[in-house]
Amino acid sequence: MKKFLLFTLLALSLPVGAEKLPDNIYFRAMQDEMKRTVKELRTKEKDGQKPFYVAYKLTASLGGFSLSASMGSPLPSFPFGYTVSADVLVDVGSEQHDSLGFYRNRWEGYSPTSTYVMPTGYDGIRQGLWQATNTEFVKANELYKEKQAYKRKKNLLNEKTPDFAPAAQSSYVEEIKPLPYPDMQVWQDVVNKLSAQGKDLPYVEKLEVSVQFFQEGTYYLNSAGGFYQTFYPMGYVYWTAVLHTKDGYKDTENEYLNLSSWNVADNEKRLQEKTDQFLANIKQHYQAQKGTAYLGPVLFTKQAASDFMGLLIRGVEKNKPLLSAAYEDDPEAGELRNKVGMRVMSPVVDVYDRPHLREFKGRRLPNFAPVDDEGVATQDLTIVSGGKLVQLPSSRRSVKKEEKSNGHAFFRNAYPREMLTTVLVEPKNPLSKKELEEKLLSRCKELELDYCYIVPNMSGKDAMIERIYTADGHKEPVTGLEISNLTTRALRDILAAGDDSDSYSNVIVSSLLVDEIELLPSDRRPDRKPFIARP
Repeated sequence: MKKFLLFTLLALSLPVGAEKLPDNIYFRAMQDEMKRTVKELRTKEKDGQKPFYVAYKLTASLGGFSLSASMGSPLPSFPFGYTVSADVLVDVGSEQHDSLGFYRNRWEGYSPTSTYVMPTGYDGIRQGLWQATNTEFVKANELYKEKQAYKRKKNLLNEKTPDFAPAAQSSYVEEIKPLPYPDMQVWQDVVNKLSAQGKDLPYVEKLEVSVQFFQEGTYYLNSAGGFYQTFYPMGYVYWTAVLHTKDGYKDTENEYLNLSSWNVADNEKRLQEKTDQFLANIKQHYQAQKGTAYLGPVLFTKQAASDFMGLLIRGVEKNKPLLSAAYEDDPEAGELRNKVGMRVMSPVVDVYDRPHLREFKGRRLPNFAPVDDEGVATQDLTIVSGGKLVQLPSSRRSVKKEEKSNGHAFFRNAYPREMLTTVLVEPKNPLSKKELEEKLLSRCKELELDYCYIVPNMSGKDAMIERIYTADGHKEPVTGLEISNLTTRALRDILAAGDDSDSYSNVIVSSLLVDEIELLPSDRRPDRKPFIARP
C-alpha cells in the first residue's frame, strides 16, 4: 500500500494562485445554488435585505471501515457510508453593515441553523443546499435587524470600519484520488493479536483494540470567487482497557495512534511498541495509590503538553469579540487578544502557526489550510517570540483600517472566526528526558518538596500520573488527581522544554516543565466493586 505522502505535498509553504474551478458535482451544486441565492432570494418586507455574500463548505465522506477486537476475539465490523455535510453562510446588507458578527442570545450560539447530511448525487446536494440556504437567509434578515438596533443603541452606526472588509480572493485545488482500502482480514488479525495481550494481565477486564480508515474531500466556494478543494485520508488505531484497581474498583485507560500509512508492514513495530507501553501503563494504574493535593512543579510529557498549550490557543483565537445583546462581553473571545507586544509566555519556547504544513514525521496533519473559509490565502504566523505575543490570527471581520486579514477565519462548528491551524511550539534550548527530570528534581529541592509530578495525559478524571521523589528520584504511579485552576498565567511559568517534539491533533510540541501547577483530588466516586472478577 502506498503511503499518504504519494498523494500529498510535503512543504512548509505552498503557492496559492489562480486555479481553475474543478468540474464536479460538488462545485456545480454550490455554484448553481449560489447563483439562485444572489439573484432571486428576497423577503416580502420593505426593509428586508438581499444577500451580498454567500459561502458554502461541503465535506464529503468518501467511505471507510472500522475493525475491532476484544481480548483476541473479533467484534462486528462496519463500513462508513458516503455522506455530505454542509456549512452554509448567507450574509445580507453590505460590507459596511452586515448580518454576521452578532451574538443573538444565550441559547442559539454563533452558528448556522444546522449541518445537513445529503446524498452524494448532484440533485441531493443541491436540494440540501437549497433548504439550508433558505433557512439561513431568513435568519440572516432577523439578525441584521437586531444587529442594527444594537449598533444604533450603542452609537456604532457611523463607525468607518466595515463589518466585513473586502479582501483579495485565492484558490487551491488538489486532486481527490481515493485510496484503495487495505486487506481488511490482515488488519483484523492485527487487532485480534494486539487485544489478546490483555489476557496476560489478570486485573484487565477488557482490552479492546480498533482500527479506523476513512477519507474525505473538502470543497469550499464563496460568491466573491474564493474556492479550494482538498483531500484527507486518515487511519487511527485506538486502545481501550477496562481494569480493576488494587481496591477492586473498575477504571479505564485509553490511547490512540495516528498511522503513517494503511500498510500493516509499515506500522507493525510502532503498533507493538504502543501496545507494550499501554499495557505497562495499565500495570502502573493497577498499582497506583490515590493522590493528595499538590502545588508545585510539574513535567508535562508531550501529549499532556499539547493540552497545556491549548491555554495559549484559546487565548488568542476568536480575538474579534462579537457584538452581543445577550452578553456585555463575548464570553468566547480570546483573553489574550489585547496583549499584543506584552509578555504572555516564558521565553523558553517560541510559537508559530503553520497552515501549509502537511505532514509531521510521516503522519498527515488535520489542519492543512492553504485558503481559509473566507477565501483568503493563509499566512504563516509568529504567535509568540521571546515570550511576547507578536501576532494574532485575523479574518475579514477582525481588521481595522491599517490591518488586513491573514487568512485565519474557519468554519468550526460556527460561522468563520479567527482560528489557528497547525501550532508549532519550538524550544530554544531543548533538553533530553533525563535532563528534564533532573531539572524537575532540582526545582523541587529548591522548594523543599518531598516529591513532584510527571503528567503524561491531562484527559480523564482518574488518569494515571507519576510521582517522583526528590530524595532518590524513584517513581510511583498515582491516580485520583486532576489539574485545577489552570489559566493562561501558567504559560509564563514554563521552565524548560524537551527534545521529543511530536504532533497531537493540531499542536506540534515537546515535553514542558512548568513551575507551578495545582493538582487536587478528584470528586469522582467509583462504581461499586464488581461481584465477580475475571478468572
